[in-house]
Amino acid sequence: MSLVKNRIEYTRRFMKSLEAKTHIPFDHYILDQGSTDKTTEYLSNFKKKAGNLYLFSLPKNIGINRGYNFLLDKINNYDIIATLDNDALIITDAWLEKCISVLRPKLLLSPFVEGLIENRGGINRIGYDKTNNIGFTPAIGGICIISLAKTWKEDIKDLDFPTYYHNNMDMDLCFKLSLKGYSFGYVENVYIRHMNNIEYKEYNNLRKDFEKKCII
Repeated sequence: MSLVKNRIEYTRRFMKSLEAKTHIPFDHYILDQGSTDKTTEYLSNFKKKAGNLYLFSLPKNIGINRGYNFLLDKINNYDIIATLDNDALIITDAWLEKCISVLRPKLLLSPFVEGLIENRGGINRIGYDKTNNIGFTPAIGGICIISLAKTWKEDIKDLDFPTYYHNNMDMDLCFKLSLKGYSFGYVENVYIRHMNNIEYKEYNNLRKDFEKKCII
């Protein structure tokens, strides 16, 4: 599942890397939240090599939590669900297969995240599984979250709102799941890169001046 709004160049790079580095079929559910560039047109014409792309468009941004809730209402009959931001560049070949191979119940995983200005490599590790190359943390960031579908359908069900448009969904999510016995970790030998927003000054200003202050 992915949420997008403008930043078409990031979306192009993200989608191309995802297709190039993923070698198992997967369906991709994408919600466009009021893009005014050519993002929707690009995604509407995107050709996946294996699996389906389901694109939904809304006239305005309804926020991260409600956006994912919207997509979750459309999803049925999957074993694994992953969220993936459109400013992620997939680096490791067969990245998804490698993450799935070490996934287990009550565990949320993320690839190692390069390019973070703060919390480089993700949240500080509190333990390691050397056999499966997992560094355990108190939580994982929201750039990519991989889990069994049961986690979303039964243990999460709905993300909370009202909330800020740009909120700490990942931290709130991990805190609530930790109370249900979940663990969290980074697959240390699988890499994605965060494409920072320096070149999208207008997008950043919107977040600072408007969307972070809006409650929905």
